[in-house]
Amino acid sequence: MRVRSPDGPEQLRLYSYLMFTLVQRVDRLRREVYAGDLDLASISEAIALSAIEARMRDPQFRDAYRGVGRQAGIAAQRGVNALSVAAATGIPRETVRRKIKKLVALGAIVEVKRGEYVMKPGFLQQDPVQERLTRALVDTTRFINDSLSQGLFQEEERPAS
Repeated sequence: MRVRSPDGPEQLRLYSYLMFTLVQRVDRLRREVYAGDLDLASISEAIALSAIEARMRDPQFRDAYRGVGRQAGIAAQRGVNALSVAAATGIPRETVRRKIKKLVALGAIVEVKRGEYVMKPGFLQQDPVQERLTRALVDTTRFINDSLSQGLFQEEERPAS
């Protein structure tokens, strides 16, 4: 099933309420993983996303690593530098550089060569991280279901074949 959003601004207050409720819930979970620091969360997530983004376009890789139970490993990731993270997050480069050091110390990321970082294999597989990812999935599912039941999203008509 594909969905589309309704036309016009009539639903924006309801959408904003549901979306910001989801964002608040997910941000609370992110704070739990990253010592209360949302910039730290954003930087770690930007590194993780950028490091694996190209591989996720490959259907075989995507299917093999769909769940977090299987580690992608360092070789499957592309190193990301502080300048790229700063551009992706909007966080100043010097702040990114400082927080990357903290992420390395926390064991969330690893430096693969000078100035290039990837997600540390095993970080996502830690029980506390998996618990929070599962809670985020539940919260996202709730957002989708609430949005569907409130008419924010509608089934998209499929072209006749």
